[in-house]
Amino acid sequence: MVGTIIVGGGRSNRFGEDKISYIINDKPLIYYTVIPFIKSDLVDEIVIVLSEENYEKNKNFFKNIKKIKDIVIGGNERKHSVINGLERFLNSEIDKVLIHDGARPIIKTEFINKIINKINNVNCIIPVINASETVKFVKDKKIKTLNRDFLYITQTPQGFPFPKIYYLYKKYENKKLFDDSMVFEFEGEKIELIEGDPSNIKVTYNNDIIKVINYIKENEDRYRV
Repeated sequence: MVGTIIVGGGRSNRFGEDKISYIINDKPLIYYTVIPFIKSDLVDEIVIVLSEENYEKNKNFFKNIKKIKDIVIGGNERKHSVINGLERFLNSEIDKVLIHDGARPIIKTEFINKIINKINNVNCIIPVINASETVKFVKDKKIKTLNRDFLYITQTPQGFPFPKIYYLYKKYENKKLFDDSMVFEFEGEKIELIEGDPSNIKVTYNNDIIKVINYIKENEDRYRV
């Protein structure tokens, strides 16, 4: 069985307001993130992780929706929110899990299924796109230009065998984590990269929401349940 965790407990500092709860056509942004997973025939259960601040604002939008296993409150950092979500699949039959950013609503069900089909008992799957701009590494006033031929931008959902990702998250929960696959890096475990989707943006700044609104308007069928 396949479980999905949608992580929507961030602070939205760069957006300027609670982006997860941003209303588009009478629904919050995170609603549109969840629907493509609901429409996947390969996803069995979904756990949504919200912050204390946006829990009450959003929980009622998911009442009586098939596949929603639970809506839980996250922790102080993203890693704690992920662990809270993973723990809802303990003592279940879930053997594969996807972890996805709540602020990525332009995610296609076909892409979700592609990742699920690549997960096995040992690997993790990460969608990436090539870095298209020059990146400079700056530390202690020293600047180094990095070779972008070897640089990639990671996306979500990232896919994992459930028992392993939970074990590694607990093992490394005191480490600083920038994404979920880092616990596989720490352990030296197999990571498989697949080509990401350039449209699968993470809403970070206010102008990002225009792209989301336009996409939803042009693809209403993808969000109809």
